[in-house]
Amino acid sequence: MHSLKRTVASVVALAATAGLSAGPAAGEPIQLGQLTSLTGTNAVVGQDMERGMQLAVQRVNNGYEVPMDGGETRKLGPGLLDGRQVEVIVENTESRPASAMDAVRKLVNVDDVPVVIGEFSSGISVPTGQFTNRNQTVQISVGSTSPKLAEIGPYMFNAIGLDNIMGAELAQFAMQDSGVKKFASITPNNPFGVGLELNACKTVKQAGGACTRTVRYELNKSDYRPEIKQLFRGDTKAGFFTAYGTEARLILRQMYESGKEMPKGWYADYMTMWSNEVKEIPQVAEGIKGLVVGVDSNFYDTEYAEAYEREFGEAPLTAFGGYAYDAAMMAMLAIDQAGSTKPKQIAEALHEVADDYRGVTGDKAVNENGMQKSESYQRKIFKDGKLRDYTVSGS
Repeated sequence: MHSLKRTVASVVALAATAGLSAGPAAGEPIQLGQLTSLTGTNAVVGQDMERGMQLAVQRVNNGYEVPMDGGETRKLGPGLLDGRQVEVIVENTESRPASAMDAVRKLVNVDDVPVVIGEFSSGISVPTGQFTNRNQTVQISVGSTSPKLAEIGPYMFNAIGLDNIMGAELAQFAMQDSGVKKFASITPNNPFGVGLELNACKTVKQAGGACTRTVRYELNKSDYRPEIKQLFRGDTKAGFFTAYGTEARLILRQMYESGKEMPKGWYADYMTMWSNEVKEIPQVAEGIKGLVVGVDSNFYDTEYAEAYEREFGEAPLTAFGGYAYDAAMMAMLAIDQAGSTKPKQIAEALHEVADDYRGVTGDKAVNENGMQKSESYQRKIFKDGKLRDYTVSGS
């Protein structure tokens, strides 16, 4: 397994590249863990999440005025708890649950981190979250959206809205835009994909419609033509599309090559999961509509996107780096609030700081289960190789 550790020295070096003083380090560093996919299906998202967390930690190590909901700021750093630098131990999950379990065992049992940030896939965050919760270690998942996360326990938190929110929003958008109430659905056969399918189809059913074709595919296959063939049986005119980057590229390419189209189009959740992966073959995704998580505002740009581009030389790769940034900021605010690196105190403080923190991805308040109370979505269409704003005609 590839493992990458951010040492105090490397954090100081990163700060120096930005022309900032890292400030003095006092005492032993505070180590946080990160689970992210640096290789495999979700590598682009995983790299973006690593960068988002890196930016948050760098800022706190240098000293930062963190924006809060009321318009005020809260000073963190330099460092935490009397100047202790924050160090990140990054573990590559390889986009696989088995590798992720090896990684989280190392972070908890060997590195003894009080907080784990990640992961992106619900198929990874559910089992790793169950492990961290049993071992009384805080985990804040970043891009995972399965409702099963809410059942894990008091040490599990989430930085993004769950699929019951996204599924309902996507279905309502699709019905309003397409004018139909019968849909096909294609999703990965894991907690994330199944949760989205169930929630979107439930919303359609409540409106008097139905999902007439539901295809659940396995990850890491080299051919999805049999699954595609199933989708186009019957006369369904619109569909829900869910896929991670690598699978999306292959499924959309094979769908395009087959010449098959949904007359009323495809509606996709979390479009930035795959929009970068198809940029070299944009025709395969042309016209897909859907939702992007997070906010599009001056605050997001000035607080996060512009700093990200200065540090890494390009715009944010996906929507999910911002969620990793928010998760890391909430963890560090909670450590500061608790005055401790003990997981129990951090978990208790997280409920309070989540209410007060102004996230770059929107409101971060959590419910009694540590899950987001709300989520922000933007309606988009993939057109001419880019995600563009989309407004339903007549709305």
